[in-house]
Amino acid sequence: MKGNVKIAYWDTEQRGAPPPLLGEIKGTPTIRMFNPKKKQGNSNKKKVVLDYNYERKAKDMKQFVEGNMPSFIEMISTGKSGLSTFAAKAERNGLPQALLFTSKAKTLAMTKYLSTEFRRKLLIGEIHPTKPNKEIMDLYGVTDLPALIIIPPPTSEDASPIRYEGDKFTKHKLESFLSQHALKDPVFPSKKKKEEEVVVDDTDKKPEPVKTEL
Repeated sequence: MKGNVKIAYWDTEQRGAPPPLLGEIKGTPTIRMFNPKKKQGNSNKKKVVLDYNYERKAKDMKQFVEGNMPSFIEMISTGKSGLSTFAAKAERNGLPQALLFTSKAKTLAMTKYLSTEFRRKLLIGEIHPTKPNKEIMDLYGVTDLPALIIIPPPTSEDASPIRYEGDKFTKHKLESFLSQHALKDPVFPSKKKKEEEVVVDDTDKKPEPVKTEL
């Protein structure tokens, strides 16, 4: 879990009452996980608090953390139709695409971390070697797993796919590679603003409100 989550502790005997963020602590040890709420614009202040109520064993705690890590991975499971939906979302927001081909049954904690780290700067899609997805693998010439391919945004001078050629899929190397192709600044969805305009003609009719979206 090192590098994928931040782990901290509060000593209730030496440091006194905990800060409000930690909430009420009725007994020790108390283990809690704090995740940022997904829909809160460009802020991470609001948290979802999860209490750990299982055995105090490393395996169980690791499973709890990995299972509850925030993830912004887009699963592509329906072949080219799923790929088209994924690409449309990326293009709509002007984001580069990262296609991760993997044989792992579950999304790795490292992959979840990367999807959070590059959220709104890069859209990551996970592709498993299923029958429907074979046409995607053939399209990009993927024969060995894992594989990672970057699709630059349409606004780039060269939109040709870029393959990760590293010998190992480590967190440090993948983070460095994705940093080279991700946007420098995050892209936030524009807020829909509605205004009412009043249209008046020369007759005695009452003004009619006309709604326009910006």
